[in-house]
Amino acid sequence: MSNTTVPSIETLPVEICHHIFDNLDVKTILYSIRPVSRLFLSIVNTYNRYVLDLNLISKSNFYLFCRLIHPQNIISLTLSNNERTSDQIDLFISLVHLRQFTRLRSLTLLDIDESQLNFILKRINLNLLHSFSLNIRQYANKLIATTLALLSSTMAQTALRKLEFVTWDRMPKISWPINSITEYLTTNNRINIDDLYTILQCSPHLNTLIMSEIPKGMINNLTSICFRQLTSLTIKNLSVTIDELELFLLLTSSLVYLKLIGVGQMLNGKRWEQFIEINLPELNKFEFYFDEWRLTRQTSTDIKLIIASFQTLFWIEHKKWLVASNITSISELLSLSFPIENKRTEDVYIN
Repeated sequence: MSNTTVPSIETLPVEICHHIFDNLDVKTILYSIRPVSRLFLSIVNTYNRYVLDLNLISKSNFYLFCRLIHPQNIISLTLSNNERTSDQIDLFISLVHLRQFTRLRSLTLLDIDESQLNFILKRINLNLLHSFSLNIRQYANKLIATTLALLSSTMAQTALRKLEFVTWDRMPKISWPINSITEYLTTNNRINIDDLYTILQCSPHLNTLIMSEIPKGMINNLTSICFRQLTSLTIKNLSVTIDELELFLLLTSSLVYLKLIGVGQMLNGKRWEQFIEINLPELNKFEFYFDEWRLTRQTSTDIKLIIASFQTLFWIEHKKWLVASNITSISELLSLSFPIENKRTEDVYIN
């Protein structure tokens, strides 16, 4: 008779089980694995890499997660006051001891009130934080100074590499730490060029920047300024002239990736070709979605000429950027794109 032992998942080392958990959502771990046996109950209870996203969660799951998961076992936390969970953050604060969050690597606060933000930042240990995302829905003017001080302190954390200010118009007033190690910054509020210059001067490692628009204003003596650390730039709501856009892009000569979404007179493939060859020599991925309104009705010949300007050897063979036109009829509205996801359209773009 063979003495071969039949393999069982219960014979796996705890470390391997925990690595499997890393690829599962919290609901699966707590509802499907934890109740299986006492062994799995123990393995789940010692798991300490929970990614807890409470955005759009049901009330019953919310209470269960808060009860079963110890704060020190959570490395990523997302809280939200959205329409379905309008009082979630206050409820979370009342149920959980914030000072027990000792291993947080990522913190996302969506639609938070400024008073709640202050309460959380004063209590949660942020020393290990790598990523911080903030979207304030309700401001409190009396807390301006306190909030700025808390956020400045948060940004000075040595581990913080990713910052997202989804909506926060006071971002430029933050005291940016010198020699910040932040590598990734998102801001959906339009800042001025001087504030951006200050941020980049203080952030030699900032290589990825996502903005809603190009900065306001111009810096004196532009020729002496260049944001060489930037290798990835996304602008999501362009509404400037191509001259203004080019003037800003002159500051970003090291770009490897560029993504642009917006409206304006941008549909000139030859001009883009010349600008990129001279000023963005390292660019190897260019994604865009441009809407352009013309004052006159466009003929099929007009449209073919526009498209042809994006079909030269530079676009097709050298860069291999195949541009798609989104023109359903001959009208005043033209749209061109290099394959890109865009929430404003359901059109499918070529690859």
